[in-house]
Amino acid sequence: MRRRLPLLLAVFCAIAVAIGTFSCIPLRMDMRAFLPRPHDDTSQFLLDELNNGTTQSLMLASIKGDDEATLLNIGHRFHDALVAGGQFNLILDGPSALSWQKDQPLLFAHRYGLAPHDHTRLFTPTALRTDLNQLYDLLQSMAAPVVEDVGLHDPTGAYGDYLASLNEVNPPQSKDGLWLTTDHHATLMLLHLRHPSLDTAQLTQLHHTIMQAFAQSVDGHKGYTLTLTGTPAFSFFAAQSLRHDMDRLALLSLSLVIIILYWRFRSLWVLAAIGVPFLLSLSLAMLGLHLLFGWVHGIALGFGMTMLGVSLDYPVLLLGHRDKGEAIPIVLGRIGTSLKLAALTAIIGLLSMIFCGLPGLMQLGLFSAIGILTAACLTIWVLPHLITQADLAAYHQGISRSLLRWEKLRHYRMLCLLAAPLALALLWLHPFQIERQGQILNPIPPSMLETDRQLRQQLGAPQAGLLGVIHAADSETVLQREEAILERLPPSHDIEAAALLLPSKARQQHRVESLPPEKLITANLHTALQGSPFSADAFATIPRDVASAQQQPSLGIEDLTNTTLAYRLALLLFPRHGSWYGLLIPRTPEAAEWLRRDAQHDPTILLVNMRTAVGDLLHPYVQQAALWLIIGTAFALITLFFCLKSPGRVGRVALTLTLTGLSTLALLRLHHPVFSIIHIVALAFVLGVNIDYALFFGRPQLDEAERTRTLRTLLTCNLMTVSSFAILASCQTPLLREIGLTISCGALLALIFSFLLMGAMPPKASMRAKL
Repeated sequence: MRRRLPLLLAVFCAIAVAIGTFSCIPLRMDMRAFLPRPHDDTSQFLLDELNNGTTQSLMLASIKGDDEATLLNIGHRFHDALVAGGQFNLILDGPSALSWQKDQPLLFAHRYGLAPHDHTRLFTPTALRTDLNQLYDLLQSMAAPVVEDVGLHDPTGAYGDYLASLNEVNPPQSKDGLWLTTDHHATLMLLHLRHPSLDTAQLTQLHHTIMQAFAQSVDGHKGYTLTLTGTPAFSFFAAQSLRHDMDRLALLSLSLVIIILYWRFRSLWVLAAIGVPFLLSLSLAMLGLHLLFGWVHGIALGFGMTMLGVSLDYPVLLLGHRDKGEAIPIVLGRIGTSLKLAALTAIIGLLSMIFCGLPGLMQLGLFSAIGILTAACLTIWVLPHLITQADLAAYHQGISRSLLRWEKLRHYRMLCLLAAPLALALLWLHPFQIERQGQILNPIPPSMLETDRQLRQQLGAPQAGLLGVIHAADSETVLQREEAILERLPPSHDIEAAALLLPSKARQQHRVESLPPEKLITANLHTALQGSPFSADAFATIPRDVASAQQQPSLGIEDLTNTTLAYRLALLLFPRHGSWYGLLIPRTPEAAEWLRRDAQHDPTILLVNMRTAVGDLLHPYVQQAALWLIIGTAFALITLFFCLKSPGRVGRVALTLTLTGLSTLALLRLHHPVFSIIHIVALAFVLGVNIDYALFFGRPQLDEAERTRTLRTLLTCNLMTVSSFAILASCQTPLLREIGLTISCGALLALIFSFLLMGAMPPKASMRAKL
């Protein structure tokens, strides 16, 4: 036991360092780190919207159930519970929620500047007579209580004209004051957060508050479910999904690798020795990222946990090549050069990750590089002392005839060359489609996105698609530019814009100036009231009201604080980086096509296609990652050429890399037609692993015992790598899933091609004799 005391102390120190590191370094779970950096006005606007836009404060909620009466009762209680929670500025779930009554004093005072139609400002005897007749008819109808409050002070209907323009979109069906879906089996609700945030803790608290309010509202009724969509709900789901993937990865990867290593070495002490470089490499990688970036992403940690099968390669190779009692310098004399070159070229192969330009992927590359470098250094300079002191070695030793029989397959190694034309033919006939919608970076399941689309459609909200963006130094200029665009818009087309809700001050002023003078209005009213059912003094205050409207300043966005109109405007007109931005949102395909054509002649319109914008932004990064993949691979081969001084051996390594890369691409194409930057960086990792295998199979091996040790250790390493990344391929997060699929398939192919092409050809005669 005394011999193994240093190993025991090293294990405890590694565990303490790991615990300290993981407890002190917080993790980020959002996907913003995997978004590209802005390079023009379009990308700057898009990334601002994705990171800090108004959509960050909007949620959609829907309660589903079969019994309509109970559903409505639950819906009302849910509304009251959310109001009591105080998390939302605005809760829209029925016609009353869209009522502008609370904004009436302000809007009514500016009605003549806001009303879109000129007939509300004519005040001619003929026009007034028509308006008074319509008003009288309304006063005789069921609407009399509502009309009486406003109509006698607004006979031309300017206020009603403006309210009608605010509600041009057909609202959802409603019953008992709540919006319902068309089948009346679900309620509809739009929520505006008071304090929007992408912080995981705050999102968790928000979700808990909403679910608690729903539980109180249901009050024991079964069969009623709550659906939440929108950016805050999506962010919460993504964080929870990623956390679930990480916990699952840590548990399964650790369990699987322990099982494989115990099967291979049959010693807990060997597992402890191997755990030292792994825990320290993982901890130093975490610390390195924290020092460089100030934060560590959860995906980087998940990827690091999966690297369990790769960073353990070096101690496994050292222990697997040592016979019991053998001096470590002798072992390193056989494998030291290959081990060092494998680590060096693996790090070089990660250049496409490190220099791809996306912070999230850069973290993955740096995490891998730091982990590989640390594991290799500890294996070469620290682990030998622990192994020698504890006298640890592989359980299986000696020659294995069953393993050596596989070497006869190298006689057919030329058949490997067929993989290249077959893969090229497949890729030529069925080429990849470059990922354009950024879906691989989107952790939200398609079913959840489809639910969100359906809820938006039921609410009458415009779908995400083409946007026109107007930006200027102030909101007034934005509104004026929007008005100029809307004047060119054909009447049959429908576009949502802030200028339709709040005209520019200049337009309001122009409208108010078109009003007749007070004396003329008085005379025209006198003429219109002759023969009217109204008394002569029924509208005596109107001339003074018009005169007052002509004197007051126009209504601006700064005057709308805490109004219903302000919340609606905030989605279409908002400040960013000292400028103001206005959105033009087409509601029909025809309107979108018109906007696209109009933007070709109007440089003030910035077009953003929300469906393809992220993919378009990623395109330069795909090219950059591909370039660095080529540079990294070439640099690794040049390094091998100068270190090995064997053109033939380096040529076979290059051939192995080519066949592995082409075959992996062909398998990916059979799996899915879309290719993204994630596949490029994962392929770089595959090529790094491939060089590792190729170097160990291709190094001089003088006897059958050494060849057996090589086969055993590389099979063990490959089994850990393929198994770990196969677990990664089963994750819910698309980015992790695609990385896992690419590396697990590529690592298996790398072992096969390296074994067949890099290993020495066994003599035919001797092989027959032995078989």
